[in-house]
Amino acid sequence: MRFLAVAPFLGLIPSMLATPSPASYSPSSSLPAGPYCPPHHVNPSEQEAIFFDFIDKLYVQQNATDAYLTYVSPDYINHSPYAPQGRAAAISFLSFLIPSLNRTILHETFDNDVGLVHLKVDSKPLLALVDLFRLNGSCVVEHWDVNQALPANATNPIALF
Repeated sequence: MRFLAVAPFLGLIPSMLATPSPASYSPSSSLPAGPYCPPHHVNPSEQEAIFFDFIDKLYVQQNATDAYLTYVSPDYINHSPYAPQGRAAAISFLSFLIPSLNRTILHETFDNDVGLVHLKVDSKPLLALVDLFRLNGSCVVEHWDVNQALPANATNPIALF
C-alpha cells in the first residue's frame, strides 16, 4: 500500500535527474565536431565524451533542450513507463522536472555504447534512480530507468545508498 502513495510521484521521475559531485565530471576536450544526430561513427573515447557532455548539459546545466537537441536522436526510444515517447516530449517533460528535484549523482559510467547514472533524489520518500542510455555512434538513441523508494520500514541501515 505504501507504493500506491508513492506511485504518482514516481511518475514525475524521468531519466537523468542529477547534479554530479564536484570531482565526478570535467568537460572533455575530446568531443568531435557536431552535429551529433543523426548518428555517425565516432571512436570509443569520443563516444564516452559525448555521453558525459550530455549528462553535464542535462543534469548540471539543467538544460534539457540543449542536451536533447544536441545529442538525442529524433527517433529516441524511451522505455520509461512514466514518460512520453520521443525527443520533443522528453524535452518538455524534463525541462519541467529536472529543475524541480533535489538530486545528486552518486555514480556514472560509460562502456560499450551504454552509459548509466545512479542518482539520489532527496524527496519524501527518498528515491534511488538509475538511468541507462544507449548510444548509436554519436547519438543517444534509447533510454531506460529503474527507481526505488526507501520504504518507511526499511531494516537495512544502508539501503539504496
